[in-house]
Amino acid sequence: MMVPWRRFISVPSVAGLAPAVAAMAAVALMTLVALAASANEVMAQQIIMPGRALEMARDGRIMIIDIRRPDEWQKTGIPTGAKRATIRFGRGTEAFLKRIAKLTKGDKTKPIALICAAGVRSKHASRLLHETGYTQVMDISEGMLGNAEGGGWLRRDLPVSHCKGCR
Repeated sequence: MMVPWRRFISVPSVAGLAPAVAAMAAVALMTLVALAASANEVMAQQIIMPGRALEMARDGRIMIIDIRRPDEWQKTGIPTGAKRATIRFGRGTEAFLKRIAKLTKGDKTKPIALICAAGVRSKHASRLLHETGYTQVMDISEGMLGNAEGGGWLRRDLPVSHCKGCR
C-alpha cells in the first residue's frame, strides 16, 4: 500500500522560505567579507626574519627600507643596502607615502621589507602601505634593536652602513 508523503511531511510555501533564505544569504555574505578582511590582514602582516631579509635583498628579491628617524640612523647605522623613508605618524603620513612611491618608482607590486627599531612602527607602516595598495610589503621581525621575539639586526651581527647625510 502506498502512503502519500504529504500527510507526514510539512513543506512550507515558497513565500514562507524567503525570509530564511535572505537571512542565510546575509550570513554567508558577512562570513565572506570577514574572511576577505582576515586575508588582507594576513597579507599586510607578512613577517620576515632579519637574516632572511638580508639574503633576499642581496639576491635582489626585495628592497629593505629603514623607516626609523634620522637620529636613529645616525646612532646605529642602517642595514647595508637599505633605503631610508622615515615615518612619523604624529605628523601625518603623506611625506612617507611620497617617499615610498619614489623609492618604488610608483610600482605598488615591488617587494619591500620595512625595518624599524623593534618592530612596532614597521607593523603599522606595513598596514598603511597595504591599505594604500601596496601588495608585497614585509615587516622585518625584531627590528634593528631586537624585541621579545629575538635579538634584531644588530645583535645578529648583520651588516650595517654608516648613514651618510642623516640629520
